[in-house]
Amino acid sequence: MQWLEQYGEAAGYITTILGLVALILVKPMKRWVHKRKEGKEKARKEQAEFRRELRDSLAEITKALGGLSDDIGDLQYERLSQAQDFYTSRGWCPGAKKEMLCKMHASYRAKGRNHLSEHYEEEILRLADKPEKEEES
Repeated sequence: MQWLEQYGEAAGYITTILGLVALILVKPMKRWVHKRKEGKEKARKEQAEFRRELRDSLAEITKALGGLSDDIGDLQYERLSQAQDFYTSRGWCPGAKKEMLCKMHASYRAKGRNHLSEHYEEEILRLADKPEKEEES
């Protein structure tokens, strides 16, 4: 019977030691793992929120740029129209202006706009680079 008491006492000690180990190591480890999971989840939510805000901002910027592109296209058309009227009425156009207007027309076409101005480039390129008679001073 004495050996049974000794084994029971040893079992009590072992249980006490395991309980202390659980208090000292296991519970803090569980808390640490739980906090780490919460931290990761919080970081994931913050990243998702940031991405959503970024997408919304980019959508607004894209919309604004689309409007600006339309406005620039309207201004380019107006400038091409004015230049065509001016230089064809004059009967000549300097080479540098021809080059600038051709670049502007290419930019205008790149925006998907070709109405009415398609023949402007051809007309301006056919004009002389200098006036036929220089005015005497």
